[in-house]
Amino acid sequence: MAHLIGKVKSVTRYYDGELADIQTYNKYGFTEEELDYSDNEIIKKTTYTYNVFGKIAQEEIKDKICCKAYITKFDEQGNSIEEYEEIYEVYDENSDVTIGKKLQYTYENKYDKFGGLISRKCFRRNGTCQLMTEYNQDGNLSEETEYDEDGSVIRITEYSYSGNYLAVEKTTYPNRHFMYYICYYNHKGQIEKRAKLYEDKSVYEKSEYFYDCNGYVFKEISTWVVTIAYKPNLKTGDICHTITLYDRDNHGSIIKETRMTYYPNEDMSKPKEADETLKFQYKYDGHGNVIYEKNAENEEVKYEITYY
Repeated sequence: MAHLIGKVKSVTRYYDGELADIQTYNKYGFTEEELDYSDNEIIKKTTYTYNVFGKIAQEEIKDKICCKAYITKFDEQGNSIEEYEEIYEVYDENSDVTIGKKLQYTYENKYDKFGGLISRKCFRRNGTCQLMTEYNQDGNLSEETEYDEDGSVIRITEYSYSGNYLAVEKTTYPNRHFMYYICYYNHKGQIEKRAKLYEDKSVYEKSEYFYDCNGYVFKEISTWVVTIAYKPNLKTGDICHTITLYDRDNHGSIIKETRMTYYPNEDMSKPKEADETLKFQYKYDGHGNVIYEKNAENEEVKYEITYY
C-alpha cells in the first residue's frame, strides 16, 4: 500500500475476495510481521525485530514454497552485516529443524567518528566483493559499484546533489558499451527526466514528468525509438512520443489514465484520439487510507485496517 495515515495496527488485503496478505505494525509505525497467503494458507512469513534505538536488528523470511528461511542481521546503526539461508527438511513455521545453514553475504560498514556511514562492501560467501557503496560527507549515497565473481565491474551508479537533494543519477555498464541510464530530479526529490541513452548519447528511450501543485504527476511524455516496424509508414529507428495524462481524486489516487501515441510527422500540440483509457476506483476509511480498489480489468482489492 501507499503511505498509511494514522496509528495503524494491521492491514489485511483481499484480492478478488481471497485473503492475500496481512501486515502488522508496532505503536511506532514499524512493520513487525508480514504474512503472505495462498488458498487461505500462509506461504511466506516475514518478521522484523528492532533494537532499543528503533533501528532494525533482524529480518527473517520463512518461505514455505521453497522450504527456506532467510535471515538478515543488522548493526546498531541499522545497516545489514550478515545474511543467512536455512534449508528446511520439512517446513513448519515453528520448527527449528533444518538440514543446512549457509552464510550468503557479509557486509563491511565503515563509519566516521560521528557515526555517519562512509562506505559499505557486500561480500559473497566465497569472499569476492559483489557491491561497494560510498557516501559523501552529508551521508548521502555518492557511488555504487557492482562486481562479478571475477572482480570485473558490472555496473557503476553515480549520484550528484544540489545542496542536500539528489539532482542526477547516472548508471553505466562498462562491459556493454551501448547504453547508459540517467535520471534528473527536482528540489523536491521528484524525477523530472529519465532516459536510456546509447554511448553516442542518442536516445533509446526518454520520459519527462510534470507535477501539479500537490506534487502529483499529471502528465508524462515518453520518447521512444521504433525497433520493430509494426505499423504502415513506420520504420526501424523512427522516433515516436507517447503522452500519458493522469486524472486523480482528492486523495491523489489515479482514477483515469489516458494514453496517446504520436508517430513521426504528427503534431504533438494537437489532441488526438486516445490509444487507451484506463479507469480505476477507490474507497477510503475515515483516516484517508484506501480500503477498496478496482483496476481497469475489474480486479478488486479490499483492505481491513485496524488502529491503535
